[in-house]
Amino acid sequence: MDIYTRKIVGLSVYTTHAVQLTLSAFMNAILTNARPEIYHSDNGSEYNAKIFIEALKTVGVKISRSAPRCPWENGYQESLYSQFKVDLGYWSRFKNIGELVFAVYQTIWQYNNTRIHSALKMSPVQFAQKIAKSYSI
Repeated sequence: MDIYTRKIVGLSVYTTHAVQLTLSAFMNAILTNARPEIYHSDNGSEYNAKIFIEALKTVGVKISRSAPRCPWENGYQESLYSQFKVDLGYWSRFKNIGELVFAVYQTIWQYNNTRIHSALKMSPVQFAQKIAKSYSI
């Protein structure tokens, strides 16, 4: 998530919780967006994995971590996950993993493009476009 625009910039879906998930989401983000100056996360093992840290360092991204037992330092992500679960609905309603993955991507697309963010008063994509226009000559 880009904290300024609230746009989800990187996404990946795996059936296991491992470093491949975060590494793939990060690589997806920098493939289609500007390299961030800072990458902030909690202290999960997937974020502390050597290969993930090396990937961040290789592209010149500073690493920021939440203090242990301080979930409010990841408030933006926690809020997103909470609403994402509501928007997606019960995972058991999907007939197979393909339907679930499609719904995950569709829900993120809707969040970025059509869902009005309470702090922005518009969607994250609309906000990013508005900011880009204000900086263009």
